Amino acid sequence: MTTALFIKRLFTYIIYSQYVISSCKKNTDTIIPVTNNLVVPYAIGLKHTLPALLNESSGLCYTEGDLWSFGDSGNPNSIYKIDTTSGAILQTVTIANYPNIDWEAITADSLYIYVGDTGNNNGNRKDLKVLRIKKTDMASHSSPLSVNAEAINYSYSDQVDFSSNSNTNFDCEAIVAFRNNLYAFTKNRGDLETRCYRLPKNPGTYTVSPISSFNTNGKITDAAYDPITKELALLGYMNQKLDSFIWFFNGFPDDNFFSGISSRLMFGNRSADWQTEGLDYLSTGRLMMTCETSASHVASLYFFQK
Repeated sequence: MTTALFIKRLFTYIIYSQYVISSCKKNTDTIIPVTNNLVVPYAIGLKHTLPALLNESSGLCYTEGDLWSFGDSGNPNSIYKIDTTSGAILQTVTIANYPNIDWEAITADSLYIYVGDTGNNNGNRKDLKVLRIKKTDMASHSSPLSVNAEAINYSYSDQVDFSSNSNTNFDCEAIVAFRNNLYAFTKNRGDLETRCYRLPKNPGTYTVSPISSFNTNGKITDAAYDPITKELALLGYMNQKLDSFIWFFNGFPDDNFFSGISSRLMFGNRSADWQTEGLDYLSTGRLMMTCETSASHVASLYFFQK
């Protein structure tokens, strides 16, 4: 497929859900019932390819006007501030006191950036953690910059088998900061669902239990939360990294994310892999997304406009 044809296809989407939320001119929400194969005017487009250091961009976080990403296992223990227009790296911040075992998620609140060393492809890790970095330690714009992190160590109460298993349901690549806690969403290779776990924001060692689950019919690779609209978005793809999608969740009480209205937006290409891995809101209705380099596509930064 040519690049021009690929970009053209990115502007057409198929919804596979019962409802889709649409904002009308009167600033009220209208629930529009949809059927399979309904084409809707959502927009997604390529902003720029990413530099080689982000060939395996595995998460995305927009905070304090800055966009951050990083590479997963095998990459440096650094996060990178990237230009939202050009994709260029503006700053490199190394987390000096922890290695990159398998970093897969990044999120933030008003005081900290959290990096999830939560990748668990074979379900056999016993050293899962979220690294908490003070934003004040990152206030300098010098590059490179070195900082230390604090660890939020955790294990899953419902995991009793740690033998290597390529169909594990205990991988995790998606974390959001929501109110006073962190929420981790698993990437289930076995049943293609996701489970939600609530983690404290404070350093320590914890055992966490699932608080809810949802049949995503795919593998979740990132999460984003819009505090203005109170919308949760989960990014993912199907087996063989085909048919990328975003689930949107609205109208839920407290942290019962899956109890409101859900809609699923499918996009991408059914014949070529597109490893969509990073997602976050820049503003209400506008998101940024990254993909890793794969056999079919180079690592790139995209915009998504609802």
